[in-house]
Amino acid sequence: MQVLRPDTVEAFGPEPLEEPEPAPAFAPRPETDGPAYAMVLVEWHDAWFDQDQTDVEEFRSDYLVRTVGFLIDEGPHVVTVAHEVLPDGDGFRAVTHIPVAIIERIQRLLP
Repeated sequence: MQVLRPDTVEAFGPEPLEEPEPAPAFAPRPETDGPAYAMVLVEWHDAWFDQDQTDVEEFRSDYLVRTVGFLIDEGPHVVTVAHEVLPDGDGFRAVTHIPVAIIERIQRLLP
C-alpha cells in the first residue's frame, strides 16, 4: 500500500487531458430542388374507441389533439400533416390525415 500526501498526488495522477477541439458549427444543408412545406400546428377533435363505456355520462365530450408537422396537403375534406420529409423525393413518414370537419384551427409555425 502506498500512502500519498496531498502535495504529491499530482505526481502520481493521470496526465492532464488535452482540450478537445471545438465541434464544427452546425450548418444547415443547402435547400434541395424539392418543395418546401410549411410547419403547422393543427388542433383537432379526436375520434376514439371506448370498449368499457357503460353509461352516456362517461362520454368524453371534448378531446382536443395537437399535431405538429409539415403541411403536405390542405384539401376540401382532409388536411395532411407529415412528421418527416424524406430525402431525394422518397416521400414522407408518420403521416396524419385529419378530416376538415373536426379541425378546430391550423396555425402556421414557419413559412
